[in-house]
Amino acid sequence: MKFKRLTIEGYKSFRHLTEITFPTSQDRKTIFLIGGMNGAGKTSFMEAINLCLYGAKPDLIFNAINRQEKADGNYSVAFELTLDNDDGAEIIVKRSWSAGTTPNHPKPKDLEERLVVIRNGKRVSVQNKQMWQDFIRALIPPGITPFFFFDGEKIQEIAADDHSEVRLQASLEAALGIEFIKRLADDLAYIKNQERQSYVEISDADLEFKQSELKKERSKLERRKKERLEAQEDLDAFRQQHEDAKQRFQATFHTEPEARETLRENEKKRIHASTRLGQVDNEIKTLCEKALPLAVAGKLFNSLKRRIEAERGSIQQDVIRDNAAALTQTLIQAVQEPEPLYHPPLNPEQRAELEQRIFNLLSQGLNAQEIPTVLNLSERDAARILHRIEEIETSDLFRLTALLDEKPRLDAEIQQLDYALQPSASSSSERELFDQLQTDMEGCSTQIGRKSEQIRVFNDDLLTLEKRTRDLEAEISRLYERHQGSREKAEFIAECDAITTLLGQFTLRLRENKVHLLQEKTFEMYRQLSSKSDLIKDLLIDPKTYEVSLHDRHGSAIRKSGLSAGEKEIFAIALLWGLAQTSQLRLPIIIDTPLSRLDSSHRQHIVHDYFPNAGDQVVILSTDTEVDETYYTQLTPYLSGAGRLHFDPRQELTTFQPGYFWER
Repeated sequence: MKFKRLTIEGYKSFRHLTEITFPTSQDRKTIFLIGGMNGAGKTSFMEAINLCLYGAKPDLIFNAINRQEKADGNYSVAFELTLDNDDGAEIIVKRSWSAGTTPNHPKPKDLEERLVVIRNGKRVSVQNKQMWQDFIRALIPPGITPFFFFDGEKIQEIAADDHSEVRLQASLEAALGIEFIKRLADDLAYIKNQERQSYVEISDADLEFKQSELKKERSKLERRKKERLEAQEDLDAFRQQHEDAKQRFQATFHTEPEARETLRENEKKRIHASTRLGQVDNEIKTLCEKALPLAVAGKLFNSLKRRIEAERGSIQQDVIRDNAAALTQTLIQAVQEPEPLYHPPLNPEQRAELEQRIFNLLSQGLNAQEIPTVLNLSERDAARILHRIEEIETSDLFRLTALLDEKPRLDAEIQQLDYALQPSASSSSERELFDQLQTDMEGCSTQIGRKSEQIRVFNDDLLTLEKRTRDLEAEISRLYERHQGSREKAEFIAECDAITTLLGQFTLRLRENKVHLLQEKTFEMYRQLSSKSDLIKDLLIDPKTYEVSLHDRHGSAIRKSGLSAGEKEIFAIALLWGLAQTSQLRLPIIIDTPLSRLDSSHRQHIVHDYFPNAGDQVVILSTDTEVDETYYTQLTPYLSGAGRLHFDPRQELTTFQPGYFWER
């Protein structure tokens, strides 16, 4: 199988329709070299192929739609992949997502996925989209593609530790074809269990209950597996988005995001501390100037206020008594004029009696007790003193101690922040881009944490459900053994058991043969690529655990952790090549930035020995510092063509141009 053409539209920086034609390989010219700087879209190129073949959840597609297109109201993404199958048929896979006529501000759930498969120029029209999705998965199994489409991260995953192969067991068995035999055994077990239900006439209520319970547990188990798979896909997508934003951040600001964020946070703290210090100084000065001198006499305020009020009341009573006659006449006149309050009006005797009572009342006063005058304050002075006492009592003078403690702490904090801060300057456009990228990374980090926790919960649930299912199956088997069945059903179940046993034996032998072939292929490539091939004389792979062990000329084991970083990556590349060869699938090989972490010696081996022999069609995605002019010259005899992904940072737009970096 070979790829012929890929088109991308509306995905990430591929805003406009971008067509990449894969050149036809001739003789040994099997390599298609695509250049691209960091952030130019090399990873997006690989993602486009996987998304076109296998699809993705609407949330992931929605987040990856080109931002300029979103701003223009166009919420759509489209991919098209043309390939030549091994049977000679040309197959075109078209997959797109669009919000259609949805009103403003569509959501991920508004995206509608469309899949079209064209075989030899004729569109295949079927109602069941899943049928053709299964056809694509059978044509290019998704469990196999990680060994044909991989990048530096995949290499690092395999090279990470001494037991990374064990963690990749499911993927390895898919590549070796053992996964299909296991699936056949599972299907056979399912059929056998279905036959068991009619094996005898089951009247035992306990057995029926256990069968129903087992069915529910299996349904829960399958649902949890599906949910975990979806969560893992989400997690991988958010990690990729975070890595894309991080690489773009590093390429723009030449620093790690964490350092930039720390500087930004320190600047905020510095401004806040300086502002607070100024406030504290002003509050201390104000409190000392306004209230401190008078506050010393604060204990006398209550008795002073009572004395002032008492003397004010005594003075008022004296004034009333001294002017009793005049006040009496004023009150009597107010009763009679302008109109009498009484009807009929008071006669002279009544008026005289009222006047005498008012005069006696005013002359005697409300308080017969005499209060000696000590302060002898005027009404104005008394009011001023009382007002000043109230100001002092309601002031913030008592906060002075806390403010005096806070001031040296703020001084020390500002000095520490001044030492940590370094001068920096950026334009408004850089600051805007900084904030945007930082927001993207923070959002992705949050989602990564949530999805990781969700997967952990799913894994715990799966362990519990699997144990519960096994226990129920064992219990049901014991119940079935207590029932007599018909001969035909008994023979059929016995045949199923025999076939299952045979499949188990076949799996063991197949695994041994496949692992032996994988062992040979991997060691063959490792010896070609490794600079220590003369020291390592054998490579063994355990057929049960898939753990790889290296041995020196004396037969002693060499731990993978004892190899250099470059040797570990050489081992990972050799293992990937061995898996591709062992799977016997003739798929294109796509490699993204495989040389970034290798030294010149290992790079030379990769360029000279691996790239030309990796497969019948090899696509290499590289920066100008990986495949430079020297390596480009060495690869020229094997190149079927070359191109470049050009990214315009001002328009945030990626285009494909013929020719490598320095080609015209």
